[in-house]
Amino acid sequence: MPLDEGRAVSFVEEYRKYLQFQSTIEILPNPPAGYLMPPTDLLGGLDEIQVKAAIGFYSNQYDFDTAISDLLKSAYDGHLSIQLCSLQVFWGKIDMPLVSISSNGTALPQVYTYSDALQLQDESSISPIVSINGQDVTEYMLSIGDSSQDWDALYNGQFKSLAQSLNFNGSTDGFEGSFTSGAGKSAYHTVGFANGSTSVVETTVTVNTFPYENGTSLWESYCLPQESSDETSEDSSNSTSSLNLEAPDGYPEPVIREKANRILGFLPDSKGLEDTAVLVVPTFVDAVGDVTITNGTAEFARIARDFISNATSAGRTRMIIDLSGNGGGVITSGLNLFRLFFPNTDIYTAARWRAHESVDLAGQAADLLLGPSDSSWLNWKSQVKPDQKTDFESWKDLFGPHDILGIPSSSLIAYDNFSMSSTSESPISGYGDIDLDPAEPAFKAEDIILASVRTIAFGGRPSHGPMQGMGGVKGSQVYRLKDISDIVEIATPVIQENSNSSDPIVAPEDMDHFNDIFPIPLSDFPLTLTTGFVNLLNAFKPTNHSLPRQFIYEAAECRRYFTLDNIIAPETLWASAADAMFYGGDCVPGSTNGTGSLWPSESSTPEELSGFHSRI
Repeated sequence: MPLDEGRAVSFVEEYRKYLQFQSTIEILPNPPAGYLMPPTDLLGGLDEIQVKAAIGFYSNQYDFDTAISDLLKSAYDGHLSIQLCSLQVFWGKIDMPLVSISSNGTALPQVYTYSDALQLQDESSISPIVSINGQDVTEYMLSIGDSSQDWDALYNGQFKSLAQSLNFNGSTDGFEGSFTSGAGKSAYHTVGFANGSTSVVETTVTVNTFPYENGTSLWESYCLPQESSDETSEDSSNSTSSLNLEAPDGYPEPVIREKANRILGFLPDSKGLEDTAVLVVPTFVDAVGDVTITNGTAEFARIARDFISNATSAGRTRMIIDLSGNGGGVITSGLNLFRLFFPNTDIYTAARWRAHESVDLAGQAADLLLGPSDSSWLNWKSQVKPDQKTDFESWKDLFGPHDILGIPSSSLIAYDNFSMSSTSESPISGYGDIDLDPAEPAFKAEDIILASVRTIAFGGRPSHGPMQGMGGVKGSQVYRLKDISDIVEIATPVIQENSNSSDPIVAPEDMDHFNDIFPIPLSDFPLTLTTGFVNLLNAFKPTNHSLPRQFIYEAAECRRYFTLDNIIAPETLWASAADAMFYGGDCVPGSTNGTGSLWPSESSTPEELSGFHSRI
């Protein structure tokens, strides 16, 4: 595919204006001590790419797009991404899913092909993998990961997982590990085994159709904006209430589940789980693939509430909440879930967005358009502070900016005004018109294994020591570029028409500057950009309003590795968690009392624990 250098330079110029909404820009080049990932300079990297495009450094569209994609991946932020045109043509596939398994859950794990692992119990000659393309297998796996701020989480993401598959498509046969997606960009993979043998595995490439005569016609179809380019694929989801997937294979029979398998309840009867209920929550997203679930948030809440009632009626006194593979989604569902288990604890959310010039202008335009009942992060009249009681007095009061570790930031806000946002369609127990139900905790906190109560982490690199309970993105809100584009399309004419008023947002003599710095709609981009995201809100702990949680290491209370049984039968994973957390079973050496452990002592407060929402 050829590269139009003029369009490429202009594309970087316009995308930079959208990247300004990413909440972590200033902290990434010099991250705080304790943050595990290497530093990166997103804006500086874009500048370099723009210069290279201008001087003809990139020979084709693919190389240009890959440079941008790799730059964004260097932030290790699952909320930051864009779908660039040439990267949507082909899909790689490696038909060799891998697993990392321990012999007993605490012995160091080894990597096997999934097919070999299934034979381990019968074949002592099965050999683990020690290298891929001449590189140590652990180092190779870490080199191709990109969406988590934790090395152990990156490592886990490369392997086959029933939980990840449930998150992916509501069944257990869709996700075989990121390694199988061909993320290493190699046409062939030479796999070395401990017994000295090798195997060469090919990366196959898939394309939907290819009616193109040459690279130019391919580029024109995928990269040259069409008249309908503002109607993006991310808005083509079909709402439905009839989606009814089968219960997932590999799991025991649930006593209750949502029809799309977004939340499932189990009352296992296997050894060690006789008094324990298990709630599996693979996702908080209100969709499966491209299908949006009608009333999905309300149905999710009903299933969770009913299962708690079922569990206590069945005499279960302990609860495991399995968030394995959960990549986030509708944050209201996570907040409500916390509230169902801790009805006596107010939900505490604290966040800031990046207070840059375009946000200031958009917020002033919103001030002219929105009233107190209009919910928007740009509307100071509807926003509240973390106590859910204190309002803002003006746009300036909300906007700031405040210097937070070099980030120009808004004032501290609650994620949402729950008295306004909690409705029958999107309930949070005890807020708005929603009754507090249950009114008292159904389980003691010490009898719950749950993010931010007592955590156990599974898997990770083959090394001793602690592991974070949540290794994915800890930002408070992912935000679509299309939502920014919608704001732009509304705010721009307001600002232009207001320029001749007695108190203009932008004075007439400053309109050229406004046109230079304010984003343009995605439909006006010089190259097609259908989908993209930024992390809009940094989340903060109640005890630290300066350092975003994305950069805080929070070790789980215990760590175990996956065994083969854990991979193929999740019930054994729950039994392993119960053994370690309820019955004093062993943890991986060195994995207890790690930095940031959320329950290091009895001094932890309910307010600190309510940060659960920002970890999902």
